Amino acid sequence: MNHIAKSFAASDGRVYKSHSWELREGGYRRIALFLGNGLWPAAKETKLIAFLLDRGFRVIALDVAFGSALPPRAGLRAYRVAVADFARASVDPDLPLYLLASSFSAGAVIPIAGSLPALAALALLAPVVDFPPPGLKKSCFFRPRADLAIRPDDLCGESGLAAALVTGGLMPERAAFKFRKRDLGLAAADLIASLAEGLPVPVAAFSGEEDPLITQEGRAALSRSGAKLFAYPRVRHEPGRDRYTDNYFADIGSFLDEVESNGVKKRN
Repeated sequence: MNHIAKSFAASDGRVYKSHSWELREGGYRRIALFLGNGLWPAAKETKLIAFLLDRGFRVIALDVAFGSALPPRAGLRAYRVAVADFARASVDPDLPLYLLASSFSAGAVIPIAGSLPALAALALLAPVVDFPPPGLKKSCFFRPRADLAIRPDDLCGESGLAAALVTGGLMPERAAFKFRKRDLGLAAADLIASLAEGLPVPVAAFSGEEDPLITQEGRAALSRSGAKLFAYPRVRHEPGRDRYTDNYFADIGSFLDEVESNGVKKRN
C-alpha cells in the first residue's frame, strides 16, 4: 500500500494535512474522499481505508472536520472551502468520486456536495444533521463558542469497545466538539434547504440506533431527501468501532456496489 501525506493549502490561505492511499500506483478505478469525525486523525481509520482499497478505490482524506475536537479547527466556511478546494485539486475528472463523510463533517458537507467534481455517490457515516445537536452545552449569551462533551460510551454501546478507544490511544476519557454559535445557525439553515430540495446523487446513511447525536427528526429528514437508511441495534455514534461492524461494512459495500452496478452518473 502506498501512503502519501503532505500539506495542502486551501484558497483562503489555511494549510491542512492531506493523505492519499492506493494499493499500487494507478491501480484503482474510482476515488473515495473521506472526511473524518474530528475525534481522531483520518489516518486512524485503518479498517475503512483498507476496506476501500480492496474494493478498487484510491482513498484521499484531509485532516479537517467541522466541530473538530482536534486542531486544526475550522469554522463552517473554512471547512467547506477546504473540502471543495481539496476535491478539485485531487480528483481525476475521468474517475467517479465517492464521498464518505462522518459525524458533523457529514451534516456540514451535504449542502456543497453537489458542487464537487465527478461526484457519483455520498455515504454518510453516523451523520449529525441536527444543528444545534442534542447535548450541546448551554453557555453565556455573549460567548461566541459552544462545546459538546463526548465520552467513549457515547461512541460505543459495548463497554469493552468503548474502553478500547481510550486504552488504544484514539481519544481521552472526555473530549469536546467545538463550534462557533453562528456556524450552527448557518449549518441548520443550509441543511434544511438541501434536504428539502433532495440530494443530487445516490445517498445512504449508516448509523447506530442508539446514537445520541442523531434524533428521529434527523433520520426522517434524511429519509425524505431520498437517502437510504441503515441502522444497527444497540450501536451508538461509531458503528465502525462498535457492535456489528461486519454488518456495517457489508452495508457500505453493498451501497457502493449498487451505485456502480446501476451505472455511475457523475455529477460535474
